[in-house]
Amino acid sequence: MLIRKAEDKDIESYIEMVTKLSKFNRINHPEECKYDEYEKILDSIRRRANETFINRGKDIHILIVECDSKQVGYALAKIYNEDSGADNGTGRMGLFDELYLDEDARGFGIGQKLLDEVINWFKSKGISRIKLHAYSWNENAKKLYNKNGFLEYAISYEKFI
Repeated sequence: MLIRKAEDKDIESYIEMVTKLSKFNRINHPEECKYDEYEKILDSIRRRANETFINRGKDIHILIVECDSKQVGYALAKIYNEDSGADNGTGRMGLFDELYLDEDARGFGIGQKLLDEVINWFKSKGISRIKLHAYSWNENAKKLYNKNGFLEYAISYEKFI
């Protein structure tokens, strides 16, 4: 297994993995959360992933996971300035935005290694506060983040009427 910084040649596989992450999330959402125009949503997700990839650099960090020369996962981290009106803290901070591993690459500690790499990147950039988001149904993600000292600070609710 190899974890490395994304290179220009990775753009297509990165966008494919971002799409896989969206499909994984969608499968696990309740039926009422699934929208009829999902292909339009995927098109938008692909465009945003392309833009993020092209603009990676100083404040956007993408890691690629390779296993036997096949790309099986990625992590996306960003540095941003929190809005001055945020009641839970402002200033420059890190966002561990996305983590994806193909199903056959899960359960081997790769997610932990990606998280460690991202945290080290944030530290190298002088970032001392990291945020991330996890869906309430994603027990594996929540376990990983809790094990690494991340604390729950907000809960979102949704109702369809």
